[in-house]
Amino acid sequence: MKKITFIICLLVVISCKKEVSETIIFNTVVQDYSDVFSEVEEQKLSKKILKYEKLTTNQICIYTIDSIPNNLETLEHAVALANNLGVGTKEKNNGLLILISKADRELAITTGYETEKSITDSLAFSIIENTIIPEFKNGDYFKGVNTGLDSIIAKWDELK
Repeated sequence: MKKITFIICLLVVISCKKEVSETIIFNTVVQDYSDVFSEVEEQKLSKKILKYEKLTTNQICIYTIDSIPNNLETLEHAVALANNLGVGTKEKNNGLLILISKADRELAITTGYETEKSITDSLAFSIIENTIIPEFKNGDYFKGVNTGLDSIIAKWDELK
């Protein structure tokens, strides 16, 4: 009987540990400090990003804040965040960060050196202007970012 109880306890611990690990990973790829997304939306975005990373090793982070620190440009802050967070692998430099500053109404996409071969600054600007911002203007941050992610992933895959 003690052996069965021990096995059941062990299974419960392993199950809880897996849930905690997934939550930590989800909170890493979508860091919503401006409460732009619901918990369900964060999980959907995280799952999409992590599935893509598993297939390609390309890393994406979505980072929301209320406002950009004084004296910094949005893109400059996005680059600093991506570097500090370590978005992208060191060997491949294949990261991409989407920064949303809600109060400032600013948005930037920054890429690692290898990523920018596929997702150029002009392509990132086009995705921001033509895909993401129209949905933001409708008040739908999730749809804007989700559709933007689809565009980024499609272009990243297309231009390999």
